[in-house]
Amino acid sequence: MPDQDAVELGQRIRKLRTAHGQSLADVARGTELTESFLSRLERGMTGVTVDTLRRIAAFWNAEIVDLLERDAGPAPIVIRGGSGPALQAESHGRLRATAETLIPRSGTSLQATLYRTAKRGGRFDDFSHPGEELVFVVSGRIRYIVGNDTFELSAGDSIWHRSDTAHRWESIDGESVSLHVNNPPVW
Repeated sequence: MPDQDAVELGQRIRKLRTAHGQSLADVARGTELTESFLSRLERGMTGVTVDTLRRIAAFWNAEIVDLLERDAGPAPIVIRGGSGPALQAESHGRLRATAETLIPRSGTSLQATLYRTAKRGGRFDDFSHPGEELVFVVSGRIRYIVGNDTFELSAGDSIWHRSDTAHRWESIDGESVSLHVNNPPVW
């Protein structure tokens, strides 16, 4: 049985595709994904990575959060533990982490993502983007690299940095959970 988040994501993607008057073949060509994958995605029958959602959103000149948005109103958003839209985060197939979006709404000035990173997992490729970032370690330990500086952070520790400096992280000793807050949103 498909996951409800996956089904809702698929429905939003199908709605965008049909609103643009495009076929699966059109989107497949524009995103360099297969029609079969896109069909399974629209039916909620497959997971999706952040990089794949980035490609799909870029095809429509949208942001990833536009695909994840649950509520378009101005009311506060409550995300119960483990219930935010979850994505498998990867970097060239090497990042072993689940990214849970905590602000599934476009047009905000913040992006908050909870990463559950497997032992020896992390973002291994340098990443940079405009703005600033705060990372708070909820549990476990991570090695966080900003430019040429390396920091070992434990539960309760945090780090702030300008996001235009290349950065990456990896879990130390076992699974870790870290909250990453970006301004402006990255995806």
